[in-house]
Amino acid sequence: MAYPPCAIVSTMLKRLILPLIVLCFAAGCQSAPPTASIPTELPFPTMTPGQVIRAALPPPNLFSIEGSSPATAIALSSQPTATPNLASCPPPNSDYPLPLPVPVTGRSMETVIGGFLSVGGTAVTLDRGLRETWGVIGDSGQVRGDIDLSGEGTPEIIASFVTPDEGGAVMIFACVDGRYAAVYFGVLGGDAPDFVRVEDMNADGRTDIMYATSDCSSGECRYRTQLVGWSRERGRVVNLLDRVIESAQPPRVEDLDQDRVNEIIEQMNDSGNAETGPLRTGFNVYDWNGATYTRSITQLNPPRFRIQIIHQADEAFSSGSYPEAISLYTLALTDPNLEAWRSDELQTLQAYTLYRMLLAYTFTGDTRSLDAFTALQTQFPDPVNAPVYSQMGQTFWNAFQITNNLNSACLEVQSIISTRPEALGLINRYGSRSPTYSAQDLCPF
Repeated sequence: MAYPPCAIVSTMLKRLILPLIVLCFAAGCQSAPPTASIPTELPFPTMTPGQVIRAALPPPNLFSIEGSSPATAIALSSQPTATPNLASCPPPNSDYPLPLPVPVTGRSMETVIGGFLSVGGTAVTLDRGLRETWGVIGDSGQVRGDIDLSGEGTPEIIASFVTPDEGGAVMIFACVDGRYAAVYFGVLGGDAPDFVRVEDMNADGRTDIMYATSDCSSGECRYRTQLVGWSRERGRVVNLLDRVIESAQPPRVEDLDQDRVNEIIEQMNDSGNAETGPLRTGFNVYDWNGATYTRSITQLNPPRFRIQIIHQADEAFSSGSYPEAISLYTLALTDPNLEAWRSDELQTLQAYTLYRMLLAYTFTGDTRSLDAFTALQTQFPDPVNAPVYSQMGQTFWNAFQITNNLNSACLEVQSIISTRPEALGLINRYGSRSPTYSAQDLCPF
């Protein structure tokens, strides 16, 4: 059958267009070719409030911080990288000696040592000069030239010795703009400081130094301890402990909570002396909070001396915790394991404790106030030889029975205190670290 020319063209177009439509449809169903995936930038906290650092998070298996504190996570995720120190440091000159005369102040020592290092003096010659020429290092002082505190590739020069005016000190010098300048000057007094620990304490990737000095001038040796490290923000070495730790022995370092950040443990083993009075024993734990080491835990051992229980009871009394105060006063009277701090205190503290119980019972409206008053009369029947607190208790009770007014009863007690100074003297004789009482403290209503 013959087709017209127009019909032939139409048929050919249909045969060409249909495959093209099928191809285009198939191409539209295919997915786009894969592209390289880019890590999502997520913010993570920094130790500066109000700021974030944006960076790709490290792989989750790079390190394990499960159970770590937030400070540990920050420290571990903010590991710094060493930056080469491009400063032109003075060429070493081991023949250059530490000059004389010996400076008379620590600050002048800092100036002379900085000048000595800037003309080529080395850590070795500085150590020799401090020992032999100036004679200020002693048994515990030292010079180190192998510690890079800043992480920039050039070790600082670190020296510990005794200054003429301030005692034991640590000076740290860094190469800055072709010369050495002091980036830290810390004074603890006493002997030349000893470097107790030299390591990365807080997991920030930089070496820290814990140093301690001993002072035995009072006849009993005491230690003062400080921790220092490099601050990038300030461009110098700073104290990492919020206060100097004073203790009978240098504190120990341990990762107690296994979070890769070391804690500092201060043992309190000193039970006190005649000057301090009785002291509580136990320990303090200092932990890193992201900016400094600060005291986070205080664990005290049970009180050993009777007066310590009474001091606790008086503190509870002053804060208005009368049930706690009464419980502690009862313990002070009845616990046979409590020791006496002074050989002549037994009757005095018994009378004082009964007097304070009488005040607490009366204030709270407890009928046991009569029992406390009766105990004072029974245990101290002779008013001439009885401790002053027995008279104070009986005066308070008699006045309150007449007036039913706490303030009026205390006014009568205050008149006794004004004429018998031992009322304050007997309770204020427990050393400088014990509470100091006023007449108002003894009858505060």
